[in-house]
Amino acid sequence: MGFMQVSLVLENSLGPAGAPAEKVHAYPAWHRRGRRIAALPLLGALGCVLAFAYTYWFFVLTPSGQRIENNALLAGRPSTTDSIAGLLRDVDFVPVLGVTAVVLPLLALARRRYALAGGALVTLLGSLAAAQFLKLAVLPRPRLGDSDGAPGHNSFPSGHVTAAMAVLLATMLVLPRRYRWWAAIPGALGVAWVAASTVVLGWHRLSDTLGAFFLVSALCCLAITFRGQKPRRSFGAQVTALLVPVLVAGTGYLATSAGAEGGGVLVMAVVLAALSSMVMVALVTWLMLGERVQRP
Repeated sequence: MGFMQVSLVLENSLGPAGAPAEKVHAYPAWHRRGRRIAALPLLGALGCVLAFAYTYWFFVLTPSGQRIENNALLAGRPSTTDSIAGLLRDVDFVPVLGVTAVVLPLLALARRRYALAGGALVTLLGSLAAAQFLKLAVLPRPRLGDSDGAPGHNSFPSGHVTAAMAVLLATMLVLPRRYRWWAAIPGALGVAWVAASTVVLGWHRLSDTLGAFFLVSALCCLAITFRGQKPRRSFGAQVTALLVPVLVAGTGYLATSAGAEGGGVLVMAVVLAALSSMVMVALVTWLMLGERVQRP
């Protein structure tokens, strides 16, 4: 009897015919799947690229788009909004960017999230470099029709908004997963204030802020793509990731076109600059959480 019990125990542990027992993994199932290219943030990056291209084409390369934004630039500014937006004049982004570029990689390295350190630098420094390169060397702003005294130099995409958005998304990348929404909510409000203020002060057009949102979001989505998992996603989630940036760009066109004749184009531009930033931050945050980017 004792021999039979020992045989049964050995068979259960080794399997039939002495086959080795199934290997017990020390890591959860999501970790064992490996780091593969995740389709959902890749679709988000594609949507941002399409929205960026459409925004530039309509607002910069068409006479109607330039006329709408020139009306916003030349519109009168209420003193109350100018005083609130004027606080942006006192913000020096250079030390903020310098500190962020040093602190974020150190934070990621301290958490032993080495790939996230690279992703944060790509999101931060890559966005800033790409914005300046595109604005100064690649994307022209031709004079189409009567500019009515509006500045003719190219300001697409906005460097101020790019910096604010890049600091936020890069910071969220290196934070533990459970803290990302806590950073996203106040961060989105801060980016919205920067974007709206640049429009109120006449530093940038609405399209400049939209271009900055799409540029930074695209690079951050690419960082998520190569660091996330590859879980099954519904068709609705894929459509959402792809179309939300495009809908943001299309809303900018519809709203400013509707307000152009009634004198409300400046109000529309300011509101859309603020709301668009919050929508894009929410989208990227959802993609970060959904793909389990370096889950602690």
